[in-house]
Amino acid sequence: MAVKGLWGSTDEFLNQCAQSGDSAYSAFRSLLERLEDPITRVEARIFLSDLQRRFDTKEASEQCLQTFHFQIQDVHLQQYEGYQSRKKLTMTVIPSIFIPEDWSFTFYEGLNRHPDSIFKDMTVVELGCGNGWISIAIAEKWSPLKVYGLDINPRAVKVSRINLYLNVLDENGQPIYDGEKKTLLDRVEFYESDLLGKCKRGISPLINYCALQGFVEDQFGLGLIARAVEEGISVIKPMGIMIFNMGGRPGQGAADTDISALVEIEKNSPHRFEFFMGLSGDQPICARTAWAYGKAGGRISHALSVYSCQLRQPNQVKIIFEFLKNGFHDISSSLDLYFEDDSVAAEKIPFLVYLASVLKKNSFFPYEPPAGSKQFRNLIAGFMRTYHHIPLDANLVTMVLVYLFY
Repeated sequence: MAVKGLWGSTDEFLNQCAQSGDSAYSAFRSLLERLEDPITRVEARIFLSDLQRRFDTKEASEQCLQTFHFQIQDVHLQQYEGYQSRKKLTMTVIPSIFIPEDWSFTFYEGLNRHPDSIFKDMTVVELGCGNGWISIAIAEKWSPLKVYGLDINPRAVKVSRINLYLNVLDENGQPIYDGEKKTLLDRVEFYESDLLGKCKRGISPLINYCALQGFVEDQFGLGLIARAVEEGISVIKPMGIMIFNMGGRPGQGAADTDISALVEIEKNSPHRFEFFMGLSGDQPICARTAWAYGKAGGRISHALSVYSCQLRQPNQVKIIFEFLKNGFHDISSSLDLYFEDDSVAAEKIPFLVYLASVLKKNSFFPYEPPAGSKQFRNLIAGFMRTYHHIPLDANLVTMVLVYLFY
């Protein structure tokens, strides 16, 4: 199969990909242009089908990644229930983006523990979408109004769009419609974005993101997640849900995995991470024990947690954080609005909202002038004029008071 104006055959395409990872990315970027053009879309999709059939075994697919710097594989979804009946998705990966690993499948499994209605008719954003498979899977299974997949890596966004067309069209290039007569193209969009920079108001974010920001916690995504939460407050719906993938990279740890930062976190906080000896261990051990066990040559595995949360008094919290954006970053980063007692929250959050509204109108508190309260000085002046016939005014009272005290 040839793609008109690009390659005379799949061999020519593969020869370009074999040159380097950058060459493979350039080839797929050109292919994406054909997929986005309605005139050449069918031809480009059939070309991808031919490529996948050429490497249709697991061994051949792995060899393709090593030799030609890309891989087209199926992600099976049949173990999960949902609104749609599709059993698998077809996905492309390249080395310069995060390849789906155990932790992303665990994240998706955590989503599946929520009711099927969780994303129905909602607008969803996934932060750090990688090759886009989770965003596409959510749109396929739960029929949200719209899914926005965001990633700071421009190559990830391009590959995500290719994967979208891989699942919008079947192997013959024909559109696949759901029960509402829509395709995934109606439900999913991918953008290059640093966290929620591209988002509109009224979303339900998924946070599946990790980056190094300079703190030990950030080696496991905690600082970046905190920043994403802060940005999410301004755009999430009042009853919207934030879902977090936390706990580092789960599954079996690589032999060179360094968890010393987790040991430091445990040393300086009450938090305890859960590790296990090998894949079959059922008794959790802390990071310090796991670090020592790994140094002695043992293999460790570790847990991953998927959390969901909603804002308490969301409209009022939005007001507080909107105010803090304007020159109060230090306060914002240290503000803790977690309250175990709802009655305490009901008292403190409205007070902070009132304080924010006052400071928004006035950048300072209305302190009395150094000379003292003018109202009080007027009372003294009036008393002296009435009862002692001394012609004083408020300014003269100030001078008299200064003289008396000094």
